[in-house]
Amino acid sequence: MHFSCTPRWLLLVVCLVVVPANASADDSPALRVMTWNIWHGGKEDGQQVGVQRVIDVIKHSQADVIALQETYGSGEQIAEALGYHFHPRGTNVSLLSRYPVVEDISVFEPFKCAGAIVELPSKQRVACYSIWLPFDGEIWKPGTRDVSDQQKMLAVCQPSHDDLQAMWKRIKARLADAKYAGIPIIIAGDFNSMSRLDYIPSAQADYQVAIDWPTSRILPNAGFRDAWRELRPEVSRRLDSTWTPRFPEQEQDRIDYIYYRGDNLQATDVKRIDTHEQKFPSDHAAVVARFAFLNPNKSTQRLRTVSYNIRHGAGNSGKVDLTRTAALLRNLSPDIVGLQEVDNGVKRSGNENQAESLGKQLGMHAAFGKFMDLQGGQYGMGLLSRHPIESITKVNLPKGNEPRVALAARIALPSGQKIVAVNVHFDWVDDDTYRYAQAEALSKYLKSLDVPYILLGDFNDVRDSRTLKLLSENSIEAKKPQERRLTWPSDKPEIEIDFIFGSPAARWSAPVCRVLEASETSDHCPVFSVLDLIDR
Repeated sequence: MHFSCTPRWLLLVVCLVVVPANASADDSPALRVMTWNIWHGGKEDGQQVGVQRVIDVIKHSQADVIALQETYGSGEQIAEALGYHFHPRGTNVSLLSRYPVVEDISVFEPFKCAGAIVELPSKQRVACYSIWLPFDGEIWKPGTRDVSDQQKMLAVCQPSHDDLQAMWKRIKARLADAKYAGIPIIIAGDFNSMSRLDYIPSAQADYQVAIDWPTSRILPNAGFRDAWRELRPEVSRRLDSTWTPRFPEQEQDRIDYIYYRGDNLQATDVKRIDTHEQKFPSDHAAVVARFAFLNPNKSTQRLRTVSYNIRHGAGNSGKVDLTRTAALLRNLSPDIVGLQEVDNGVKRSGNENQAESLGKQLGMHAAFGKFMDLQGGQYGMGLLSRHPIESITKVNLPKGNEPRVALAARIALPSGQKIVAVNVHFDWVDDDTYRYAQAEALSKYLKSLDVPYILLGDFNDVRDSRTLKLLSENSIEAKKPQERRLTWPSDKPEIEIDFIFGSPAARWSAPVCRVLEASETSDHCPVFSVLDLIDR
């Protein structure tokens, strides 16, 4: 057992800086990170019983690195029970690690920030920063929140913004040395502020107000992603909140976060823990994120790719709300998005050019492909690209129960390489005669391409079908985890019909693919993948 002798402190953000590994995706080494405010050292329910419940929760989570907040003298006992290394600073915030702590990299006030580099068995190094952010006032207890007074609400969380801004500046300076160059970073903890990704207009039924919380802009503006919202991109106050399982009468909010950035680290799973078989010992839920180490990026380009049948923004409720669709996609930080069931000037969806509108909201280039005229406008599909679209091709396909095209966009990547993104939405009836004819026509087009391509969309067919077998020739499939591969219907998935491929197979790898939970925004689940275009 190793105990470092740096001081401890209160609530914590974990910031992991990782030396890339030569492994990828679900088969690669994984790192599980927990952030948890354990409330008065976990002793609220008793000096021994409370702390033991904290130990139980951590052990069951299988977390490798734990960012404790309100450690208050319990850290040594918890670490010893787990057989973990303990790295404190100040009186409240501390780090527990399954792996050795090899360097202290703390910054800012000891009460609010601690840092340590942890070395994994593979010799990968992870730099962990823990921070706690303050607040000024009460807006969570019953009767203390007036949603009509946004300035007061913002003022309560302003100290968290000010401290995080100062902290991040010092973290950047601390990691400016060349020996830390190119490694990913994770920052997690109790921010004592809500997120702008949650308080969005389409979630006002949950939150009663839309607020752009400034604290939640600081790290994303520096290239970080919110691991929870990335993997659970649809807002649900009931399912997202970390404050507070012990006081359900209070305002339930998400105030504990795990942020990360870096091409070679990818969040692959997140969960919230707020139960114990006897009694949950804290007033904060714990958040755990699993990270995969991707291969060093020797590719020409790493592309975050999404296929999503958006049901013209209608959602499962039937209410059209394209801002909700945009918010979900924004949480995924995509480079390329294939959109199916898209309206352009159609009455049912407010006569909006949906592809263009989503492109503007996400800061992406947009293209639209018409299937047919509908209600004074056009119905079809869309493509969005972070990178410039040089040309658009609408590949006419044999008519089925409805007209169909494939939408292809030639895209110029920052590396100078060109690719084509091809979006499909095939015929949907059980008899695959029309669908296979459409696949045959598209296959001819794909064979004519002179650059690598991404094929994605709603295939309305399953993996072992002749449609998929034809179109997956000389391709790699972005394969989903077996236990979470079904994509339709979104509220209770029963079938896998949405796919992402890269071709030729020798030019692509797909280290990560996930079907994301989003039961309200559309009747399809979004499919997210990391695709690597490999150098020749």
